[in-house]
Amino acid sequence: MTQPNGKRWRVLPPAPADAVEVIDAPPAIRQLLYNRGFSSKAGIDAFLNPGPKSMHDPGLLPDMDVGLDRLQQAMAQGETVGILGDFDVDGVTGTALLAMALEQLGIKVVPYLPHRVREGHGPNPSAIRHLREQGCTLMITVDCGVNDLEQVELASSLGMHTIITDHHTPRPQLPQAVAVINPKVETPVASHPAYPFLGLSGAGLAFKLVHGLYERVGQPCHPDLLALAAVGTVADVSPLVDENRYLLKAGLRALSSTRHPGLRALYQRAAIEPRGLGIEAISFAIAPRLNSAGRLDSATASYRLLTTTDSREAEELARHLEELNQERRQQTDQSLTAAREKVLQRTPVPSILLVGEEWYQPGIVGLTAGQLAEQFNRPAIAMCLGGDVVRASARSIPEFNMVGALERCGDLFLRYGGHPQAAGFTMKREKLESFYERMEAVADEELAGLDLRPTITIDAEAPVASLLGAGFEWLRDLSPFGEGNPHPTFLARDLEVREVRPLGNSGHHLKLKLRENRATFDAAAFRLAEHWVEGVERIDAVYRLETEWRGGAEVISLRLLDFRQASATA
Repeated sequence: MTQPNGKRWRVLPPAPADAVEVIDAPPAIRQLLYNRGFSSKAGIDAFLNPGPKSMHDPGLLPDMDVGLDRLQQAMAQGETVGILGDFDVDGVTGTALLAMALEQLGIKVVPYLPHRVREGHGPNPSAIRHLREQGCTLMITVDCGVNDLEQVELASSLGMHTIITDHHTPRPQLPQAVAVINPKVETPVASHPAYPFLGLSGAGLAFKLVHGLYERVGQPCHPDLLALAAVGTVADVSPLVDENRYLLKAGLRALSSTRHPGLRALYQRAAIEPRGLGIEAISFAIAPRLNSAGRLDSATASYRLLTTTDSREAEELARHLEELNQERRQQTDQSLTAAREKVLQRTPVPSILLVGEEWYQPGIVGLTAGQLAEQFNRPAIAMCLGGDVVRASARSIPEFNMVGALERCGDLFLRYGGHPQAAGFTMKREKLESFYERMEAVADEELAGLDLRPTITIDAEAPVASLLGAGFEWLRDLSPFGEGNPHPTFLARDLEVREVRPLGNSGHHLKLKLRENRATFDAAAFRLAEHWVEGVERIDAVYRLETEWRGGAEVISLRLLDFRQASATA
């Protein structure tokens, strides 16, 4: 029998008979549409077929018009523009697309990506001075800067204006920049309505700046710019609704057909089939490789890969990123194993998971925190304790606003910021004990009384065969899936287990062949090997459908999220 893993299965309640207007769709799809809040044909059509009109007017963003005026002035006067981005995938893709777009318009740019360890997130004095020494009279930030008051003041004192593009939560006092382009900034002007969508990534916001500029000069955006914006949007786990849905669908088409040498070299190294390239390829193959440079070394290698026009250079850079990614995976496994052991030493598991080691690497702590939060369904903070300054990354669950919690401890930090679900900070080592006490108290208070056992939400109980044919076409049209538009999850009963074997070298994953009536399906179960015991013949499985290309043909397979011995109590 399978071992219990503590997860709850929650099947969403059935839709009322008249909840969704009559459409030609299988029952499980009608249930799925109901679960997503769709009831009318018009609403379903608008979601299924987002077009360019789905994109909001860039001019609605705070300070966008002022920022575009300043950029056009830089174009007219032949100024050199510095672009300072964050070192994660969102920042690197946003920096690359902005640099490519401005260069296409004849603007000289100087990119700068701070080093994670030596400089940390966002603008810093050495970066600002470097850009000014390179002749920059205008600096544009990407995915950073909205809370960096002193740094923007320094740039101004050196004779360099600043345009901030940043989607992070701003504090009440904003930097004295020429423009602060952030949809979360409240505009005091009654005639300027709030921007209608708060879910743009850093790369998405950079694309809005480019979109606005290209509209002004009467030129279309190159598809590769959409491709980079899509990668940043997925990597930053931005909600895939509203204008992000069109941006991602158009970006996926551009990624599938791109001739960009850097992207093509990355596909080859990661064994990605460009045809039908989807969000999984970005999440599990493209983004980790691009992120590895900024995690272990300098993000400059990833930037160069995304902007090079030389095939040989692209191949060499892709090889370098592949090596870094392998090293990143090894370090992540070591850090996560140590962290899990530390968490499991405490009974019961605390409300918030606080782990740290002197040997943790600053570029790995975010991955460690993310996997802890996913496995234990608790907010988690992983800290690099080497040296006098603690560097930490935090990941959360929907019930806990991480950046809000950090604000309650804000007096302890040198720097902090982020989102409700992902944040980070630096802090003097001497403050560590106080931080532990206060953060645990905040978590105990805010999560009191909640059942924090990991829960799998299931859209509908549906045999696999019921989702093939027309059902699968509906699923394809409803994609891409991710944050805000979660991947549809179904429950199949009484599947016959025909074969089980290890998948990969870690021993954590399983490859299965499952039979339903007369049809056999390949299935993969990631990080579930420890819950399997030999001798199981039939299982109930929570699954989702996936596709891959094999020998020139598209093949449907199952991704198992959980399983139990058939007829076991859910």
